[in-house]
Amino acid sequence: MKKFRIGLIIVSILIIIGQLTLVNYSDLSWSENAGSYLGIISMIFLILGMILSNKHETKSQEK
Repeated sequence: MKKFRIGLIIVSILIIIGQLTLVNYSDLSWSENAGSYLGIISMIFLILGMILSNKHETKSQEK
């Protein structure tokens, strides 16, 4: 399961990079780039969740 989470982290990083290429850098307003911003934020939360899940699993296996 840990390998799956690491794979999900890598895919999320790739999606963030893709979303950064779609941002309209001449107009950084929310109305112009809402989809890209939401995609980046959701992938950051996914990465944090997977990291915390890996830490929790490691702690529970040590007991």
